[in-house]
Amino acid sequence: MIAEIENPEATSNGMQVVGAQFAAAAARFVTTCLMLLALVAGAVSLSPASAAAQTISAIDVEGNRRVDDDTVRSYVTMSPGQRYSEYAASESVKALFQTGLFEDVTIGMRSTRLVVTVVEAALINRVVFEGNKRLEDAVLAAEIESQPRGMLTRAKVQRDTQRLLQLYRAIGRFGARVEPKIIDLPDNRVNLVFEIDESEKTSIARINFVGNVAFSDPQLRDVITSRQQSWLSWLKTTDIYSPERLEVDQEMLRRHYLKNGYADFRVISAVADLDRERNVFYITITVEEGERYSFGMVEVESNVPDVDPESLRGIVMTREGRIYNAELVEKTTEELTIELAKSGYAFAQVRPRGDRDAASLTIGITYVIDEGQRAYVERINIRGNTRTLDSVIRREFDFAEGDPYNRVLVDRARRRLVALQYFEKVSITNEPGSSPDRVIVNVDVIEQPTGEFSVGAGYSTASGVMASLSIGERNFLGRGQKVNFAVGVGESKQTYEFGFTEPYFMGRRLSAGFDVYSREYKKSDNYDYNRSDLGGNIRFGLPLNENLRLNLTYQLFQREITDPGPTASTVIVSSVGTYLYSIGGYEFVYSTLDNPVRPRNGVIAKFGQDLAGLGGDVHYISTEASISHFHEIRPRLVSMLQAKGRYITGWDGDAVLPMDAGLSTIRGFESMGPRDATSGDALGGKFYAQATAELQFPLPVLPQDLGFSAAVFAEAAVLTGSDATGITLQDDSSIRSSAGFSILWDSPFGLLRGDVGFPITKEDYDKTQLFHFGAGTRF
Repeated sequence: MIAEIENPEATSNGMQVVGAQFAAAAARFVTTCLMLLALVAGAVSLSPASAAAQTISAIDVEGNRRVDDDTVRSYVTMSPGQRYSEYAASESVKALFQTGLFEDVTIGMRSTRLVVTVVEAALINRVVFEGNKRLEDAVLAAEIESQPRGMLTRAKVQRDTQRLLQLYRAIGRFGARVEPKIIDLPDNRVNLVFEIDESEKTSIARINFVGNVAFSDPQLRDVITSRQQSWLSWLKTTDIYSPERLEVDQEMLRRHYLKNGYADFRVISAVADLDRERNVFYITITVEEGERYSFGMVEVESNVPDVDPESLRGIVMTREGRIYNAELVEKTTEELTIELAKSGYAFAQVRPRGDRDAASLTIGITYVIDEGQRAYVERINIRGNTRTLDSVIRREFDFAEGDPYNRVLVDRARRRLVALQYFEKVSITNEPGSSPDRVIVNVDVIEQPTGEFSVGAGYSTASGVMASLSIGERNFLGRGQKVNFAVGVGESKQTYEFGFTEPYFMGRRLSAGFDVYSREYKKSDNYDYNRSDLGGNIRFGLPLNENLRLNLTYQLFQREITDPGPTASTVIVSSVGTYLYSIGGYEFVYSTLDNPVRPRNGVIAKFGQDLAGLGGDVHYISTEASISHFHEIRPRLVSMLQAKGRYITGWDGDAVLPMDAGLSTIRGFESMGPRDATSGDALGGKFYAQATAELQFPLPVLPQDLGFSAAVFAEAAVLTGSDATGITLQDDSSIRSSAGFSILWDSPFGLLRGDVGFPITKEDYDKTQLFHFGAGTRF
């Protein structure tokens, strides 16, 4: 075998090549690893974890010009020596923003130093309102947060813009626009300008009702306070949409239906749609009337020992067979509760239980008297009254701290507070007291203006053209007192009057007041002499129960009769002179009227006497009585029956002067009764009696929203009796009568009325009057 031997030189060169390649590859690997390590290390050094691990050596503030460094540092929740925290940095940014001093804030680490960079908010130099006429600058400025020498922030400006819009909506201008503008000034100062387009007031174009059958839309519009716009809208504000007023309207509708027998009534919805193009609201109120109920059996049931139900029946106002009336149920509950409290049962509770019979459409009422849980009033908190004194509000409650708590009396107090008309809103709530048998009563009120300023003008066929000015305040100095001053000027009279009333005299539910006046009457068609009265009176009013009131008065005045006409009766001529009148009187007033101004249902009866001669120069006794009954036969068709009379007689040897005798008359007559046959002067009568029947109804040819109505009437009266002597006296006790029609307008000027009366029976010496018109205004 032959052996193969390698070349030694060739082998050596190959080994060198392989070694060089290996070395190069190793170098590249090492370089790559070092680069990866460097990247990882860099990443670790830039991560939040790395920053958080750093200890803060100092805090630097940058960007501030007006705010000093220490003020900024005081809001930073980190300090030197502490470790950096992203959470703490975020909280510090929030705290600095909340100061309102900065528009922008950033916080970060620079090496070991914490750097707070701020952009200061501009300083407000002036706040300007442009375009506002309905609301003054002072009113607008008081409602916004941005103020001169304060810091400007976008959030504040946005809130201020919305607040200004709310103010304009509150006065019925929903189309108003507010555009804020910022005008830059040197030294980081600005002027803030609110450009305002007030727009026209947003009225209610239409109020529609859906689901009503028993009452028409116009009848329901009379119930609520919101009104549709009309040509008289410039004289009123109730045609301006108000969400609060719409809520009140729903409650008024509910009470109206519950008072008229509709026990299942409810308001389904009340929607106000804004037509932005016309700038008007359309209100749609959807109701569900239900059936009309009458009262069934009415019982009083007592679970309290020693309380006899039969002894309380006389207080019950609800009667079987009559139309169901929730108000009468409420009043009966109150009166029973008060009567039980007076009898020593302070914790007794009266609960009306209704037993509904759907088949007969009756609701039987049982007034259940229970002992009730023993709870006491721990405290009465009164809130929201900035002007009205607490005592004025507290006196409307029939209980005080420490007294037994009774929900019925709480509800009664709320109705009394609402009736004062001092407050736009009254809310009474309860909360637990310091122990289970203690209750805290919270009274929250929103006050409203109580002052009145009115200018009047009018005309009557008796007094001619008249003008008046009146200033009044129902809540004088927040004490609940009434003050009024009035001036009246006319063709035949001038009057000046001032009155003051304290409704809670000596802390009791007793009103007291006084009036002073100066009245001058010139000659007219009814009397041929001038007369002036200067004096005053004091008066007291005492409520005897819910419907009965006693009024006491004392008058002291001087009357001067002057300048009788050349043809005046010798009786009048002999009466010329100055007389001092000193008169004491009383009057009982019983009223169940649903509305004292335009009643539709109820009775009002009066009986009173005046005694002149408690000193002074004149002596007489005058007795007067009247009764009026109103009944709504059907919606807006109201009947009125009235009877009244007066009798006056002298005493202590005095005759009744002509100016003290009654000159009363009825429609269709200018004057009637005793007369001087020679001069033709009316001398008045000592006895007067009158009966009236009237039927009021809407005018079908006019929209009912305008407030027009009509009436037909028939009247009869007698005026007779005179102490005149030495003349030829025409006096006949025959009955005078008349009939006619009237046009009434319940306008913003007050109630305007024109009467056309046609005498039916009369005497030849009576003076007739075909037309009579009376008018007055308040605006």
